[in-house]
Amino acid sequence: MPVIRFLATAALCLAAAPGLAGCPTGQDMTQGIVLAQNEPFFMRGDFKTTSEGFVERRIIDFDGQVQESMALYRHGLVMTGEQSPAGHVEITYVDDIRPVDTLPEAGKLALSGIAKGPKGEAFVELELEFVGHGSVALAECEFDTWTVNSSLLDRDGIGARFRLEYAPELDLVLAAWQIGADGAVTAAYAYQWAGTAADVAR
Repeated sequence: MPVIRFLATAALCLAAAPGLAGCPTGQDMTQGIVLAQNEPFFMRGDFKTTSEGFVERRIIDFDGQVQESMALYRHGLVMTGEQSPAGHVEITYVDDIRPVDTLPEAGKLALSGIAKGPKGEAFVELELEFVGHGSVALAECEFDTWTVNSSLLDRDGIGARFRLEYAPELDLVLAAWQIGADGAVTAAYAYQWAGTAADVAR
């Protein structure tokens, strides 16, 4: 789909949110779920189930600069690959990811893996910490969430740290904030609308 038409379609579906057939559920991932935000910049994520998890196709329009990327997930909190303007990254985890579903009971867990990317191959560890329960409203839809601190670090403890609002019902992250080395938290994105692929097609 051309970028201009893609953006126009997403903006239209946000404006028409009250006319949705209903709020998406996890079962809609088979056909596709769409999340979008308009402010402070436009971002749209299209999510759909695959044989090994799900795929996300994301488009961002930041001050007229449009970027597209694709990511693969085995779980909403466990990304295993990304294709973006920065290059292709693939992460192979050696640990069982099923305990991620029990994160609120476990409190913390870590998954070890190998990341392959433009700069070569490196050991990584995904650390997840359950912070608490919450909820996120996307237009007229509201979803219960887990607040999770997520860190993807190398052997030296260097990497990226985020605070996430994860909706177990959808198996998707609805909002994210980056945590700096000094502990400062900066907003990354927060979706404002949720629908199905069928909603967007109408």
